[in-house]
Amino acid sequence: MMNAESNNARFSALGYRNFRLIWWGLIVSNMGTWMQNVANGWLVLQLTNSPLWLGLLGFSFAVPMIIIPPFAGAVVDRVHRVRLLYFTQSMQLINALVLALLTWTGKVQVWEILLNSFMGALLLAFDNPSRQALIPDLVAPHDLLNALSLNSATYTGAALVGPALAGILLEPLGAGTLFFLNSISFLAVIFALASMRDVRTHSGGQHGSLSDTFWKGIKYARGNRLILALLALSSVGAIFGRSYQSLLPAFSRDIWHAGPQGYGLLLAAAGGGALIGAFGLASFKQVPHQGAVMLTSGLLFCITLITFSISPFFILGLILLFIAGITSTVFSTIISTFIQLSVPNEMRGRVMSLYTVTLIGLPSLGALGIGAFAEWLGGVEGAPHAVLVGALILCVILLFVIPMFWRRDLPQRQY
Repeated sequence: MMNAESNNARFSALGYRNFRLIWWGLIVSNMGTWMQNVANGWLVLQLTNSPLWLGLLGFSFAVPMIIIPPFAGAVVDRVHRVRLLYFTQSMQLINALVLALLTWTGKVQVWEILLNSFMGALLLAFDNPSRQALIPDLVAPHDLLNALSLNSATYTGAALVGPALAGILLEPLGAGTLFFLNSISFLAVIFALASMRDVRTHSGGQHGSLSDTFWKGIKYARGNRLILALLALSSVGAIFGRSYQSLLPAFSRDIWHAGPQGYGLLLAAAGGGALIGAFGLASFKQVPHQGAVMLTSGLLFCITLITFSISPFFILGLILLFIAGITSTVFSTIISTFIQLSVPNEMRGRVMSLYTVTLIGLPSLGALGIGAFAEWLGGVEGAPHAVLVGALILCVILLFVIPMFWRRDLPQRQY
């Protein structure tokens, strides 16, 4: 008994060490990713002067992030997750480096930027569910909400520094240099993976065909009313709420005349709020009335976006996006925790891959819709009205689901 307890304590300590390593590595790489996002959006707007093309940039990212993750989840539940992360991180490094070289030639075209975005999303479709499914193997169940909050900070928190740096560096150094900095940022994750020891990943236990594994995951999610409702809630939040970011270049350049620096600051404000939201949620050992907190944060997110869309001042827009970052992060993190604790380990990779579609793929799909809607409303001048309509739709949907989630609390961890 003592040996078993000693071994469990050893593996627990190793797990937290491994979690810290991958966490710091992801912060660095995600800073690079945000810098590339800023450069991509600004470069596309400069080349085309159209919010529709900004939407198509989002759509190029959305296609693989919607189609591939359910299949990727079946792969994640069959292979060693750490080895898969080695592959995806290395290929993302190469993908960013290729775009840097194309841009440095001075002949980069819009279709090349969209193709590079497509390839990056294809790799992320395998990378993200693998990382999501790995976290419960690194920390104790009672610390999962805290770990997921910190994991959320690796991407949204990096958005505090990455866009601000990109806004400063874009004009003097050019987009190609930002793409190159993103490519070398993936070395931080590769180094972290190489430094991890004795990861007790439960993957690799699936048998049967990949097709059977995939359809079992779909059938499980479809047959579980709570999981299906949570995925639907995350989906509408992504399409009608978080898709606003694709139009921020138009807000900065044409609505408030703040230039690339203003664009970087707008993204940084949202990222700073997300960082506060993630660390604030992680600081609570236990969050009471999680369902009510989730819905309240979602409604506050809607109200903030509505106010942002009609704001006449750049500074007020920064403040509102900071609040939107806090509320959006709390909303999405609690949804993620509900799903993680409701799904048995052997299904987690597949279900979290579906959540990845809602978290990353659908905002980009929403970007196409909101960009086309803004174009229909008059081009860049229609961007605020497009954001306003999306936020109003999301607000109505959240009010409709209040009876289902208001009194719901997190379930016990399933194994």
